[in-house]
Amino acid sequence: IILDEIEHETFFARQVNEKGLSNIRDFVLGMNDGLVEILGAVAGLSAVYLYNPLIVGVSGLIVGVAGALSMGIGAYISVRSQRQVNQAQKEQMEIIFDVAPERAVEEYKKRLIESGVVKEIAEEITGKIGKSKEAISKLLLQETEENEIRSGLFTGLAYLVGVFFPVVPYFFAPNSYIALPFSVLFAGTVLTFVAVIISVLSGINVKKKILEMVVSAFTAAGIAYLFGSVMQSIFGIQI
Repeated sequence: IILDEIEHETFFARQVNEKGLSNIRDFVLGMNDGLVEILGAVAGLSAVYLYNPLIVGVSGLIVGVAGALSMGIGAYISVRSQRQVNQAQKEQMEIIFDVAPERAVEEYKKRLIESGVVKEIAEEITGKIGKSKEAISKLLLQETEENEIRSGLFTGLAYLVGVFFPVVPYFFAPNSYIALPFSVLFAGTVLTFVAVIISVLSGINVKKKILEMVVSAFTAAGIAYLFGSVMQSIFGIQI
């Protein structure tokens, strides 16, 4: 049964990659970031604004939008930078091939040995490849097929989706005492769903992942609430 389960999870993960659905994992992780961070923020603000949940909701939304923009811009810069690095390396490799093709072959052999390949086998591989410019370039340089604009929008949107769940109760509840439990409930439900998806895509234990994510998020929210209570006591804020 265990072997069958492992085989099913492996097959599913392989199908996900083959069908170009690997972005699902990025979306889920981005949503998880937004959910956990904003849950902590609204929990802390709930201790300060006990009787004005609207302020908590609006503040959480503002922080969430700022976080989504930050995540989106970060993803855009990351993918674009990687593309620029790859392009620079490609141009450098072309120059090396034109001037000293044997140096490119040696560089590839060095990479193989550093990755754990036995020296004799590395020499055999490079001997068979020869001085093929196209073959060695593909092996040495990592291609980046991601679109930086799409990646940025995708990441920012995922974060924003995660923001929605812990924030929405504060726009309907009469006070933060009522809003916070619903916020925690919504967040816990979504985190469970997210943990299941991550577990299936990664082939790890579902129960452990659910426990890990839910406990981490609720611990962060609890600490944030305590910190908010301390700030409320120190500064005497009562709204």
